[in-house]
Amino acid sequence: MDKIFKVVMVGAPGCGKTSLRNYFLYRNFTWQCAPTTNPDFVSTSVSLGTQDVAMQIWDTGGDPIVTSSLALDADAIILVFDTQPSRHALDARLSGLSVPAILVRAKSDQPAYGEWANDNIVCLEACARTGKGVDQVFHKVAELCLEQWQAETKSMVKRASRHGDPIPYHGFEFAEAPNPKRCTSRLRATMRRLFCLA
Repeated sequence: MDKIFKVVMVGAPGCGKTSLRNYFLYRNFTWQCAPTTNPDFVSTSVSLGTQDVAMQIWDTGGDPIVTSSLALDADAIILVFDTQPSRHALDARLSGLSVPAILVRAKSDQPAYGEWANDNIVCLEACARTGKGVDQVFHKVAELCLEQWQAETKSMVKRASRHGDPIPYHGFEFAEAPNPKRCTSRLRATMRRLFCLA
């Protein structure tokens, strides 16, 4: 499969986006993780059975303007928050999504405060320090991307097939051949009526 999926990690600064991605890619964790200033991506692939799903995983610094511009052409969103989510902020972000997305509570080794689970989106927990649940996050987003792409491809094939079907030929027979002079006179009369010349 030649498709490369663009996956954008969204969340407030310091919520754990970079640590999650680094653990998934490099299997390491550091307490000295520098804040992300400029968005960047790393290309990788995830094996789902016999399928290898290629992804660009974008890490953002949490700036709303930059994040919004990156998410415009994203194939999937990973919405990350830490132990103190804002329910209002989460609902606002979820309401504007038009692509597959998952909601991830990072730092799951620490207690969460308040309600954060949402019935309208896949909700997962992960911890970059212990590695628990990290692989599940990226495998799930790869699965959602693949499902969406297959559904869109199938829909496109159906549309192409419907419009590409040959039109059955219909033969027309005239009991009497039309008279060219009569047709011409009728046409002239019609044109004169249209232009108010009659």
